[in-house]
Order: sequence, then structure tokens, then C-alpha cells
Amino acid sequence: MSTYDFIIVGLGTAGSAACMTLSRRGFRVLGIDKYHPPHNLGSHHGASRSVRRAYLEGTSYVPMALRSWDLWQRLEKDSGKELLIKTGNLTIGPAESPAVSGFLASAQSYKIPHECLTAAEVRKRWPQLSPPASYVAGLEKEAGIVFPELSIATFLAEATKAGADLIAGEPVERWTESQNRVLVHTARNTYETGRLLISAGAWTNRLLDLPDSPLSPKRVPVHWVEVPENRHLRIGQFPVNFWQIPVEKQQGSPQRYREFYSLPAIGPTSRIKAAFHNELDDCDPATLIREVSKIEVDKITAVISQFLPGLRDHPITSEVCLYTMTPDGHFYLGKIPESNHVFGVALAGHGFKFAPVIGEILADLMLDIHPSVDISLFSPDRFDIEKHTGR
Repeated sequence: MSTYDFIIVGLGTAGSAACMTLSRRGFRVLGIDKYHPPHNLGSHHGASRSVRRAYLEGTSYVPMALRSWDLWQRLEKDSGKELLIKTGNLTIGPAESPAVSGFLASAQSYKIPHECLTAAEVRKRWPQLSPPASYVAGLEKEAGIVFPELSIATFLAEATKAGADLIAGEPVERWTESQNRVLVHTARNTYETGRLLISAGAWTNRLLDLPDSPLSPKRVPVHWVEVPENRHLRIGQFPVNFWQIPVEKQQGSPQRYREFYSLPAIGPTSRIKAAFHNELDDCDPATLIREVSKIEVDKITAVISQFLPGLRDHPITSEVCLYTMTPDGHFYLGKIPESNHVFGVALAGHGFKFAPVIGEILADLMLDIHPSVDISLFSPDRFDIEKHTGR
């Protein structure tokens, strides 16, 4: 039986970064994935991801975002790969919306270079965008785009260079924990480790096998709008844009928002990426329907026609991605309840930009080192506490 200091199950966003970090620290690390990452069957594909530091989900994320930005640039130097391209990032909606107010709070608290723009100013600067007159926008001047498939491949290449063993195409069936060790059972072998990380995306829920698990896989249709070659729609000219749109509400009920985004065209193709960020359907990754329906295409076409009218009537191609959501929308990050050696991670649909620092945090946690940033918001214990207190 092969024995390792650490075994990581799932080599996507979090797993590949943790694998690299632990192996660089000199430990014997095994990474296992049922597929061959990078691939398009989980959460880390799709050609581009946005990176920002003035973080709309709240200022508690900002120290992680700042650290991650530095780590992306360091990884570029280490690997010789261009992983991050700088560009502007707009958050658009009513001034009182959580997205815009959260962006401004983060940017102001951490002195991140930004502008607050009226809808008219947005339309003048980027005629491609058409926010209603009552909307405002927060512009982070130096944000970016990262390339997810290349990033995963780079994490894994750096892990291998540092001595990690990586196994692809070998599904993990179960794990068993004793007083001091964990056995990981795959379809072909059994491996032994001191600490285990389950970082399997939408499959994490099943592999952790927790009662009343707070992790919910979501099906995410992602779309690409085919546009004529136009430099005004390419990265550097066209910003990442995230929209929070009020949904009509009944009297006395809380305000809800529909969220979607579009990303600039990159590389040799002229395709604008667009998708909804919320109001997503639950799914089982084992029986996932990967074909995107006409109803789903019509739904994204409707918001494109309203808010990015110049993209109306252009051909759209689509595919399915996966989120692993928590009830509060924050990360799930740490040792699972009632275990001494097993850790879990889920990134709630907004984690790729944090991948390098997530790898660093997970490595610290698995070594019983207190991370340099406050991660109390992400503790798996928070759901166990809520269950027992009735909250």
C-alpha cells in the first residue's frame, strides 16, 4: 500500500492549487481525479474567469483577493505562463444593491483604485452597455481575466515538478478514517495518508458523506455570443461587467436580485462570454443533463437584448458548468465536523479568482498552521452550529 503525507481527491480549482502548495513545501503528496484535468466536466473550464480585489461579497474576502492577485503574478514568473491579463471590472446595479454597495465598501476600505459612475457615464464610455438611468456602476480600474484551463494545467505541472504523484482516470469510491490515518479506496487501489482533502467540486457532497450536508451542486448554463471582429469588444477595451438587477417583489417581501455577467472576447475568437450567477437549478453531477435548452438560451438572450443590445441577434453557443453552493453563499473550507484528518472545500460559484490563496490556506489548515487571513466566515462548523441551535 502506498503511503502519503497528504492525499487530495479532485484536482480542479482548489485541489490542484493545494497539491502544488503542499508539494512545494516538501511533503509527499498524492492527487487523484476521476477525469483528466483540466477538463470540461466540472467547475474550472470555460476559457476565462474574472479576477477582482474590491470584492462585492463583502470586505472579509478582500485580504484573500489581494494575496491571490500577488500569487497569480508569482505563479506566472515561476512557470513562464501568461495566466492573468489586466482589465477593468464593472459592477452595475441600483446604488442600494448589495453588489454595488459591497463593491464600494471594499474599494474604499482597502484603498483599491476605483470610480463610481452614473449610468450615463457608463453608456458614454462603453456604448456596448445599456444600464437604466437609475443604475450606477463601480469600476475597479485594475482587475483582470485569468485562463482557467491553463491555470489548472500550470498548478499541476508545478506540483509534479515539486514531486507530487498525480493519478487521473481513477475514481475514488470511499474513504475510511482510523485514529491516526485515513485509507482512500479507489476502483483499483487503496492509499494511506495522514490527512485527506476532498476537493471534488460537485462530487464533494457525495464523497464527504455528511448527514444534512450544506453543499448543493448547481447546474450553470454558460453562453458565448459570436460577434464580428470588433476591437471594442475585446479585453482591454470591453470591461468585465457584473449586473445585479432587481426582481419585482410583493409588498413586505425582501428585495431579490437577478445576477448575470459578461466577459470580453479573448484570444483568436470573437466570442463574448455570458451567464447567470444565481437562480440556478439543483442537480446531481452523476445524471447531469449537459445539453443547454432553448428556454435557457432564450433567458440569457433576453437580458443581453436589454442590457447589451449591440449583441442582440448574434449566434450563441452554450455548455454547462457546475457550482457547489452553500446556504449562505460563502466558501466551505476546513476540517469536516467530527473528523480529525479529513478536510473539505467548496467555493460556492465564485472561487476561481482565489485559487492560489485557497491552495495556501488549505495547506496551512492541513498542517495545523493558522492561515495568515481570517477564514472564520468559511468554517464548516457554522452549519453544524446552526443545525443544533435551530438557526
